[in-house]
Amino acid sequence: MTLTVALPTSSFLPGLGGVEVGLHNIALRLQQRGHRPVVMVTAPHRAALRHGWSLPYEVIGFPPKIWGVLQHAPPLGFAVLDAWFEWMYRRYRFDVWHCTMGWPTGVALVHYARTRRAIPHLVRCAGEDIQREPAIGYGARLNPRIDALVRRWLPQADRLVAMTDTVAAEYRAIGVAEDKIAMVPNGVDVARLQRPTDRLATRRRLGIGPEEKVVLAVGRNHPKKSFITLLEATAVMKAQGLTGFRMVIAGLGTNALRAHAEKLGVLTETILIEQIGAPDSKLTPLALPPDELVALYQTADLFVLPSITETFGIVLVEAMAAGLPVVTTDAPGCRDIIRNGRDGLMVPPGDPAALADTVARVLADPGLAADLARKSRQRAEEFSWDDVVSRYEALYLRLISQDKSAK
Repeated sequence: MTLTVALPTSSFLPGLGGVEVGLHNIALRLQQRGHRPVVMVTAPHRAALRHGWSLPYEVIGFPPKIWGVLQHAPPLGFAVLDAWFEWMYRRYRFDVWHCTMGWPTGVALVHYARTRRAIPHLVRCAGEDIQREPAIGYGARLNPRIDALVRRWLPQADRLVAMTDTVAAEYRAIGVAEDKIAMVPNGVDVARLQRPTDRLATRRRLGIGPEEKVVLAVGRNHPKKSFITLLEATAVMKAQGLTGFRMVIAGLGTNALRAHAEKLGVLTETILIEQIGAPDSKLTPLALPPDELVALYQTADLFVLPSITETFGIVLVEAMAAGLPVVTTDAPGCRDIIRNGRDGLMVPPGDPAALADTVARVLADPGLAADLARKSRQRAEEFSWDDVVSRYEALYLRLISQDKSAK
């Protein structure tokens, strides 16, 4: 059965986070399977994609500035979006709607589905649209107005897709019925992450010796990532006399960590990569994650994610697919992926001493590192994009069948 699938989102390429990479891979594989995915993005995203990006599926733009209108004047925002969704429905005759981000796109879509036209639909929340961490100011729902809209509309969706048990718990907390929650993880391109790269060339480019141990962390510099804890752990390792290792932190905003690394006396041991190389936007199909990030995974000896909270922790799965032993925290989103002692090792969040001890133990024990790496690769196979998209196809068909039965 060939399906026309609407994929509305408030965040997309050229961004390269888990949300954006995930939605691209879903749309790409739907297209490869003979379906017709149509990705709906913000006006700025659509404008950016017009400059040299080649995507095999259709991308259309929402009305400009509509999400600000929805937040500050909900009745007007809903009226505009209801009319726009109806126009899109009449234009494409979508079989099913697959929405990414509970706020604002999910709230808007559910409002349309419940007040204008009954459509088979699901909403997949992806992070700060559903989670809240007041201590670090994380989460759109810290705004009472947004929280009220999320609580009112998301529980009325046909299905809420949870990538992890952590997200499912957030759904239950806002009143989502258990039978409306579907578990579908995020995915990775396992084959791409396992392809060989020139490990020594990458090290030469970064100024790393062939015998040095490389500890890699990936992610934008946000308080929830707790990269400060990683730098403090590096200082502990150095104070304990550990040598011959480099701490590589790659992601947007990581240059801001330089002053803290210098203050701790670990600037020599630390390499900060502010910009990971952009993907070849003209390549069809677009290959993600970018080549430079794949090369970083392949050149590392150990992967570390010291987060306070995650939604899914896609970089954990990418690192596992690349065959890296993993050390992370016993935090939401991390504990959903890593099973402590089986697929990787876990430490308490915000504990630099425990993190330092565990990292040092893996670096000093080749047998332990090899065993964790082997188990990582096995675990990553459970998150292949082909399996993930097959689960979405099955969910689409159930929603379509239920919609026809209701009518």
